[in-house]
Amino acid sequence: MLGATVPEIATLTGHSLRDVRTILDSHYLARDPTLGEAAIRKLEKRTNFPD
Repeated sequence: MLGATVPEIATLTGHSLRDVRTILDSHYLARDPTLGEAAIRKLEKRTNFPD
């Protein structure tokens, strides 16, 4: 959530890349509504939807 990449997280935690992705998907990404909101804002900018 702070911008670290999956490989960076794996290096710090000692988990495999696959395990990091699974952990993020299962426990973190689904619980952060701000990630979804940020994705929508990016989509709107790219497709030129009015704010």
